[in-house]
Amino acid sequence: MKGVEEMKKTKVNETRGTESTSFVKRRRYWIAGVLALGAAFVMGTALLGGGKVANAGLPDLLGKAQPPLPKGALQVQDLEADPKGYTGKVLVRGVVAKVSPNDPQLFALIDSREARVCQDLHCAKFYLPIKVKDTKLKPWDEVNVRGTMTEDADKKMVYLRADSVENLGSIKK
Repeated sequence: MKGVEEMKKTKVNETRGTESTSFVKRRRYWIAGVLALGAAFVMGTALLGGGKVANAGLPDLLGKAQPPLPKGALQVQDLEADPKGYTGKVLVRGVVAKVSPNDPQLFALIDSREARVCQDLHCAKFYLPIKVKDTKLKPWDEVNVRGTMTEDADKKMVYLRADSVENLGSIKK
């Protein structure tokens, strides 16, 4: 039995020492260097391209890239907690969800992100009423609305009175 154990020990010793440790270290450094150069090349081409790769936007669940939110703009859900608390001019991005049957200038917006994820205009927790002069808006239109928060005591409602509306187009396929 001693012969078998000696053979096993010699096989283990023979396989462990086949490559020198300096060769293994050099190969690892070489591979790491190639990977680092590859990453630097990819980043360099992205930066030389004007950074358009980083700013291109990721496709949303409906397949369209989301337009970037203008500086200082709010989403509809940002107003949910206290709509009366916003004084002065505000810029709000949302998706047209409803049109009032009684007032053709009164629309309801939902949060753009919520509309994209839910893919339904009736699943929102909060609807922001807006009054606009432009009645060409239709459901699923994503809009940037600039205006002031106004309280209507007769209707017991707080709404966004629009000074300007930028229609970004429909988010529905």
